[in-house]
Amino acid sequence: MTDITGINQAASTAGSSPAGKMPGQEFDSDLFLQLLVTQLRYQDPLSETQDTGDMITQLTMFTLLEQVVSLQQTVEKQSESLDKQHALGLLNQEVEVAGSGDESVSGIVSAVEFRSAGPYLTVGENDYPLSALIRARGGGTENG
Repeated sequence: MTDITGINQAASTAGSSPAGKMPGQEFDSDLFLQLLVTQLRYQDPLSETQDTGDMITQLTMFTLLEQVVSLQQTVEKQSESLDKQHALGLLNQEVEVAGSGDESVSGIVSAVEFRSAGPYLTVGENDYPLSALIRARGGGTENG
């Protein structure tokens, strides 16, 4: 039979990590990996009572977790890129943005600035986050 004392120790050690995970919060991949390594350390390969299928399932779950995290990061990067393209497409366009309180501000986007919080549109003399955009109207150019 497997001694789970080491697994419990790994769980309590991981719970006191700098991230400060509280009981009841979701486990992160680091905790999962620590539990898996601890389980492998205390495993008796000659024991007939241990199920290798469980180990394969856990390794598969860990691989799946890594792929989901990678996919999430890719989607976030793509979303940031689309926000930048959208903001640049609003240059010289007439927009309406949410101002302070319940008021809205209309004007032409004269500049776009990329900050860590995301793209900001310069309308008039003030900057507004792209998320404050209420409406945009295309500014057609007249020929001749």
